[in-house]
Amino acid sequence: MIKYASFFLGSILLLSCSTRKEFAKGSFGADLEILKSVISPIILEDGDKRIIVSKEFQGRVFTSTSQGLRGMSYGWFNKDILLSDSVLVNRSKLGGEGRIWFGPDQGPNTIFFDIDKVSGEQKHAAPKDLDTLPFKIVQQSSKAVALQNKLQINNLQGFKFFIDVKRDIEILKEDYVADFLGDSFSDELSFVGYKTNTKMTNVGKQDWSKESGLLCLWDLGCYHPTPKTTVIIPLKGNPKNATVYFTEIDSTRIVFKDNFLFYKADANYLNKIGTKPEITLPYFGSYSPELNSLTIVKFSFNAMDKDYVNAHPENIENQYAGDVINVFNDGVWDNVGPFGPFYELETSSPAKELKVGESISHFQEVYHFNGSEAELTKISEQIFGVKLKTVQDALP
Repeated sequence: MIKYASFFLGSILLLSCSTRKEFAKGSFGADLEILKSVISPIILEDGDKRIIVSKEFQGRVFTSTSQGLRGMSYGWFNKDILLSDSVLVNRSKLGGEGRIWFGPDQGPNTIFFDIDKVSGEQKHAAPKDLDTLPFKIVQQSSKAVALQNKLQINNLQGFKFFIDVKRDIEILKEDYVADFLGDSFSDELSFVGYKTNTKMTNVGKQDWSKESGLLCLWDLGCYHPTPKTTVIIPLKGNPKNATVYFTEIDSTRIVFKDNFLFYKADANYLNKIGTKPEITLPYFGSYSPELNSLTIVKFSFNAMDKDYVNAHPENIENQYAGDVINVFNDGVWDNVGPFGPFYELETSSPAKELKVGESISHFQEVYHFNGSEAELTKISEQIFGVKLKTVQDALP
């Protein structure tokens, strides 16, 4: 009996090993296997187009692909932190290509600092609910999911925000993407697109005011850099400067040309830039010739909105003169960094004085396209109004 049991057990193990899927590093399947060891991933799919969403991490889109399990994984996330015991207190460092956050993270109204009760000094501390509270699934299908929960967030002044947050995520169907691209759409393209829409409601007992500080919705996406990755930001007017954070930059890393801002996102120099509402348009993206990949981010934006939280660590005189778009480039600054390597495309909602029961929403549509330079140039010209040759030649 023991002999037959051993034979049966051995057969099961052999079958298990033979059917186990091996995925290449950097593939969607490899990232999915890692995530499955920590969370219960929500997979939204339309054929080979797939995205991974997590309820444990507040509706975070960890990554996506346009070519099934063996296709390239577009999003970057920190696997060491994910698999460590410190993951719940390091969510801001975890990454993922679509996470909701709240601003501001600097200045007198910041929600990422607290006063030490013993020393009286400021200490960095993310809001507890933002760091630890999972979201609940309120609706789900194969192509969409809605998640929700209530959070309490305190700012440095001590004002308490009680908010209900609902996050709707859907994978975009081919006809929707084809309509977005118009004449530049081609059957030769490999692509995936998805939309996130986040709604924040004041469910406390106090109205919000500028004097006590305001919150904004902040959507951030981390992606894999290459030496020639260039961020493309179309601009209104012909501005010659952007908000610059952390370190100085020169024409080897940022160029303004013909109403465009081109920015090097190679993760080799820690830096961050931003655009003010008066020069912003509701779309931007990045291009990697090494990966034959074009990413487009389209987002909710109303040119009439002027108040955006100011997250600059130094220029904080006006707390509501902040940026709409931000781009973070990983690297080293003194003894800080690197954190990835990755680069980050970010957008923010305006700051609103919400009365009790009032809401604000912010959406993003993220598109990843893979194809020949000729096919991707058609898209870049259609959406941005610029040839990819111009993008490649903009920076050394």
